[in-house]
Amino acid sequence: MKAPKDQVMAFKVDAQLASLLASVKNKSELIRDAVYAYLGHLCPLCEGKGTIPANRSHEIELLLKQLEFAACSGCHTPLPVMPRLRTLVNKLPGADRIRLQEFQKTGELLCSDCFDAADKCDTCGVHVPHGRLPAHQRRHGSLAARSPLVTRHED
Repeated sequence: MKAPKDQVMAFKVDAQLASLLASVKNKSELIRDAVYAYLGHLCPLCEGKGTIPANRSHEIELLLKQLEFAACSGCHTPLPVMPRLRTLVNKLPGADRIRLQEFQKTGELLCSDCFDAADKCDTCGVHVPHGRLPAHQRRHGSLAARSPLVTRHED
């Protein structure tokens, strides 16, 4: 059962946004979902402000220097890799746990978007950036090269 909503909030919008919202059947639900999505993705360092306090920049710089970075094999975005990843990976949520376990096993890192779009090798079970499965199968042995099966990752 959903929690009752007993607080009313109002805000002003321009004419263009008002016309967009006019076509939405449940404006309250849309706005609630948008606010939760925005607040759920706030930067933990700046808390959504876009800047950090000057007195914190030194400690954040030290923290970042402790990280190692690896490029996503799909889109080549640099991603931080925690030094203690091996000890923490089993405590992570399902999709991240699988993605980072594969990184530990293969040394090939995928960001969460590329992992979601990746093809899964039916021979070895590894997720491969979309479109690169034939090359992966050629590199990893004749059994894999003969396997015509490609599984799209759906999780």
